[in-house]
Amino acid sequence: MTPDFYKCWFRDHWPVWAASVLRFWSRLVRVRIVGLEALIRAPEAAAAHWHGDELALITHFGRLGITLLVSQSKDGELMAKAARSLGYRITRGSTTRGAVGGLLALIKSVRSGHSVVLAVDGPQGPRGVCKAGIVQLAQKTGVPLFPAGVATSHKYVFKKSWNQVYLTLPFSRQVILIDKPLLFLKTSDPGKREQYRLSVEKALDDARCKAERMLKDWK
Repeated sequence: MTPDFYKCWFRDHWPVWAASVLRFWSRLVRVRIVGLEALIRAPEAAAAHWHGDELALITHFGRLGITLLVSQSKDGELMAKAARSLGYRITRGSTTRGAVGGLLALIKSVRSGHSVVLAVDGPQGPRGVCKAGIVQLAQKTGVPLFPAGVATSHKYVFKKSWNQVYLTLPFSRQVILIDKPLLFLKTSDPGKREQYRLSVEKALDDARCKAERMLKDWK
């Protein structure tokens, strides 16, 4: 076997190993998931979250068969392998490069009977600013949009990452809140769409604040 063979073999397999480690790691965290029942009951739905919360969320919802949008980059391919091993369906695209293709792929997934989840301030930020794609998806499909907020008692933040992604530390407490869904009417009015986009930002910030209060009250 050549060194290149081992290099390629390791590159192809380490995302699955990393996902397994992350799944085990998440079991060392005391987690409360609030509001999941409404998301499960919806035949099709969209869920939104802020970038940074990925590692806190990804191990908990793969069993629902939710579709993730993953970039078409080499790093995206590695992420896709890890996410598939956790139970997610994957569609490839982007909310910037190839934005139309990514949006259409998510719409197609919803119309095929699958819920989708999307970090709405990406893939390159700025953090905390919702892009318009998630609003267009909800309008075109008519599905409810569930905002997700996360609060964690102790975490390690990867400060050099643009999205400030964090890893919840073992034996910490974590609250994941799936808040009340938003519904958007179909409209071509730019002002109304901007209003909807801002409402997603507010709903996500509210969901995080509610999760933080629940964490504070956790006895």
